[in-house]
Amino acid sequence: MDYRIPPGTEAVEKLEDFIAVNRLTANTRIPSERDLCEMWGISRSTLRQAVDILVGWGVLYRVRGSGVFVSVPKISRNMVGVDSMIGELRQQGRVLAKKIVSSRIIEATKQISKKLQIPLGQKVYEYIRIRSVDYTPALLETTYIDCQRYPDFDKRYTENTPMGDLFKNIYHKKQSSGKEHISVTYASENEAHLLEVTPDSPLFFTSGVVKDEQDIPITYYKQLIRSDLFKFVSEIDKSRSEE
Repeated sequence: MDYRIPPGTEAVEKLEDFIAVNRLTANTRIPSERDLCEMWGISRSTLRQAVDILVGWGVLYRVRGSGVFVSVPKISRNMVGVDSMIGELRQQGRVLAKKIVSSRIIEATKQISKKLQIPLGQKVYEYIRIRSVDYTPALLETTYIDCQRYPDFDKRYTENTPMGDLFKNIYHKKQSSGKEHISVTYASENEAHLLEVTPDSPLFFTSGVVKDEQDIPITYYKQLIRSDLFKFVSEIDKSRSEE
């Protein structure tokens, strides 16, 4: 049987190919509707449908009265693996930095005690940090660490010291597993200020627990991630799929 590609899908592929073949960089205006429709022999409604799809994917963006432009490519945030994002960004040659917004010792709330598997009210370190990518605030992260399991952590940790290195080299704990939950939220005024976005901007919200080789929690974290800078991807293991 002959399967025909729907016109809208074909137009999306043509637009993506046009951007790639012509090496259009971010913030470059694509040709007008009339020019593209004449070039490919398609209707304006089909082209507009394709543009709408690519705008929704973050590949293109519209400026009223000016036209359609190529978006800044989003950073892929891999959903597979523990704390894989930082390593991937380094491999991509991104400029990474972090700033400690707040650090203190607090008593574990019901939620924190459950996640870290410690008694309610036990002392924990709380770190709130901004992570920047290519000098742009991209992620607001809050991390909780058990004071009893990791004594003097606050005396050793600085903006220039990776947490993972401390766990591995000082406390001899390897981050080996974890589980992460993802949802969408909207920036409060304070969050918007720290991330340099407008209030009520959509953000990805992730939370999770990282465990050591004995399945004991090392950290409990919450992250607010700019949705205009990141996209989430997941790897598919075909060897485990059913035929």
